[in-house]
Amino acid sequence: MAYHTTPKMAKRKEAHRANLLQVAIRLFGKQGYHATTVPRIVRESGSSTGAFYFYFQNKDDIFARALEFIGEQITGALNKAMASASGDTVSQMRLAVETFILFLAEHPDEARILIVESSGLSPRLSKVRRSIIASHCRSVEQALISISDSLPKLDSKVVARCWVGAVHESVYHWLESPIERHISAEALAREISGFNLRGIGAGKEST
Repeated sequence: MAYHTTPKMAKRKEAHRANLLQVAIRLFGKQGYHATTVPRIVRESGSSTGAFYFYFQNKDDIFARALEFIGEQITGALNKAMASASGDTVSQMRLAVETFILFLAEHPDEARILIVESSGLSPRLSKVRRSIIASHCRSVEQALISISDSLPKLDSKVVARCWVGAVHESVYHWLESPIERHISAEALAREISGFNLRGIGAGKEST
């Protein structure tokens, strides 16, 4: 006898999976990868151990899915910002940096997972993290190539990674600093975007 999943059942399953994932993101973001356990995720989601292992293989698996989901959220935020952006490529590059930083500031759990907690874990998790970073590097590289005639001579592959690295390291420092020493997220975004644009000799930022 064949069992078929109805649209209503599929929707319910997806909602159950999404709830587990959101609870995991909150716990990973607030407690860190190592302090978060599967039983804690199960308990705080109001789910069951069996349900957890129906959707995820283990803690590594749900962390990987969380990273992928965060990467998709960031891509969505960047695409939305770019779709409504006007002006030249340099202005759009500035907007992309500032959108990325403000997204992380507005989603502190997601920020800690991507910038702090995902570093130095298993090979699988490192691969997921690197794929997100590589995607951002490719976008910057393409932008650099498109305006190369107006810039000093540079290696777009190397500079794209310096650009993304400056963003990640600056956000890491901001997240790890005591709250009372924080500059605003808006000021952080302006500082980083300005630094990166001066670094490539772009537009008014080079003066």
